[in-house]
Amino acid sequence: MRLPLSVCIITLNEEDNLERCLKPLDFVSEVVIVDSGSKDATVSIAKKYKAKIHKRKFDDYVSQKNFALSLVKNEWVLTLDADEEVSPDLKQEIINLFKNDLPKSDGYSTPRLTWYLGKWIRHGGWYPNRRIRLFQKQKGRFGGGLVHETVQLSGTCEKLNAPIYHYSYKNIGDHISYINRYSDLGAQEKYRAGKTSGLFHAFMEGFYKAFWMYTIRFGFLDGKQGFILAIFGFYYNFLKYIKLYELNLKSSKKSNSTQSAPK
Repeated sequence: MRLPLSVCIITLNEEDNLERCLKPLDFVSEVVIVDSGSKDATVSIAKKYKAKIHKRKFDDYVSQKNFALSLVKNEWVLTLDADEEVSPDLKQEIINLFKNDLPKSDGYSTPRLTWYLGKWIRHGGWYPNRRIRLFQKQKGRFGGGLVHETVQLSGTCEKLNAPIYHYSYKNIGDHISYINRYSDLGAQEKYRAGKTSGLFHAFMEGFYKAFWMYTIRFGFLDGKQGFILAIFGFYYNFLKYIKLYELNLKSSKKSNSTQSAPK
């Protein structure tokens, strides 16, 4: 018997991930997918697993995920990204929550365990990386800025022990592309908030991030992968703040140009 639980996922060209994500979800009564124009096999994979597919042009992660949330029919929702997978232990833990009645708390957070370069990463700030993923639809809604959207829960929250598996990047090139894309969004978010930056500031933000990951959060215990992730931590933060500097520079030049224009 399937649980009175809906899963919602947003997608764009996720053929490499989606089947792995959908396969363990045979215990839920509904899977809702909001696709923003996939050109690969994403939609056909979703149909194979009887997911309900809706199309919506992507504007931002918060809006896209809240739209998906608005479509589910059950009171309880589990939100996943396409590159995630419900672990066997988490699946059983969720089933146990629903065994006698509906869960007692308003929401539940889960740890997220990431696979990177052939290894599960347990340090460097990457684990447990708890997120609220299971919650009552009426008590939760996505919020946040352009990046790092989170479920904002009005009510009680308890912890689940078993993790969601996260398969973050296909390869190093994919990781670099991600950093470039998200550092753009991060810089725009800070620019809109009126933040400023410079070369030294960008370097120090990058340095601190790498130091924090590798030393303070014991990233060195993850071996070579931990070192690589610390370097990429530096790279991401440096790019974000140097792009913010670029935005500040463009804004300043535009302002000066407007002021000096003949009247």
